[in-house]
Amino acid sequence: MKKNILVIGPYLPGKSFGGPVKSLLNLVENLSDCFNFYIITGDRDLNAQEVYTDVIIGSWNQIGKAKVFYMPKGTEFKNIKSIIKQIDYDLVYSNSFFSKNSLIVQVLKYINFVKKPVIVAPRGEFSSGALTYKSTKKNVFLWIYKLLNVQKKLSYTSTSIKDQQDILKILGNDVKVNIVGNIVSGNFKKSNSINVKLPGYIRIATLSRVSKIKNIDFSLRLLETIDNDVDSFEKIEFDIYGPLEDKDYWNECLAISRNLSKRVNVNFKGAIEYNDVIEILSNYHLFLFPTKGENFGHVIQEAFLSGCPVIISDQTPWRELLNMGVGFDISLKNEKEFIKAIKSYLYMDEENYKLVSKKAYEYGKKKVEQQLSITEHIDMFNSEMKL
Repeated sequence: MKKNILVIGPYLPGKSFGGPVKSLLNLVENLSDCFNFYIITGDRDLNAQEVYTDVIIGSWNQIGKAKVFYMPKGTEFKNIKSIIKQIDYDLVYSNSFFSKNSLIVQVLKYINFVKKPVIVAPRGEFSSGALTYKSTKKNVFLWIYKLLNVQKKLSYTSTSIKDQQDILKILGNDVKVNIVGNIVSGNFKKSNSINVKLPGYIRIATLSRVSKIKNIDFSLRLLETIDNDVDSFEKIEFDIYGPLEDKDYWNECLAISRNLSKRVNVNFKGAIEYNDVIEILSNYHLFLFPTKGENFGHVIQEAFLSGCPVIISDQTPWRELLNMGVGFDISLKNEKEFIKAIKSYLYMDEENYKLVSKKAYEYGKKKVEQQLSITEHIDMFNSEMKL
């Protein structure tokens, strides 16, 4: 008989949460033959005022291969506590550390209301970049959290050694932290709709929540430097996809974009559906993502599967990209290398670009075919349930 896993975290039809939804979706779609998934989530998208209209709020819904309960806002504690009493679950998996719903579960585990094992997946929330935001509030909370030894009653999961080290650095070396890779999308369907690549012309995309940690202003400043350079080029198109999370930050980005000449065209495209990412990115020559911190970065994987080389920061697990000929991972302290990398694609001709695009796609495909993360998740869940 399959064991039941109770999952706490954002889920479909939400499309503004980014990677966390993608992580849970891939988890459910790939492990549902081994486990039954019951997902508890909110009744609306990130920062949205309107509730979802295509699901039943306050009830269980069959969404794909999971049963999903959408809690009305303000009823989270009551509903989580009630569901924990009603569902015959074998393990709780919380897809965040600092989110309200995750903290509710952690508190309920601390007071022994939750009797079964609990795994918390911080999703990069302990990285140095992520901890700089609302740092005072987080530091006070973590001080109380460790004072009460809440961490001793939980297990945690990370996606890399660095991610594990970030968690241990904050919570202490005696905390149990599993290392399991993110399950990546198996969508190999690559569109051939990419525009012709002419030297001096490039279409660049980025896709993320519009927030400071995603570093969109850094990308715009890089383009501003290139725009002010004496080198001649025909056109740079930079399209920004993703939900608008921080309006004040977006206004800062707009101020930078106003300094750009007509040969650099910046467009904000807004949020898109998860299933459309690969198709959309296949229409671009380059994916630019100088993030301040990612524990994984599903969109990077999807960029590769779209045949789109990437230029990213060194604050993700995706490293040594230059050696594989699929892009660059560069320190945020080295703006000159970012500019040099962008220019290498800007002035690339079609023949060379096709070779790079093919390498990117093959690399993304190989990552899916050789992933061990499905087995790692099964082993982790079974180990926690003592099977």
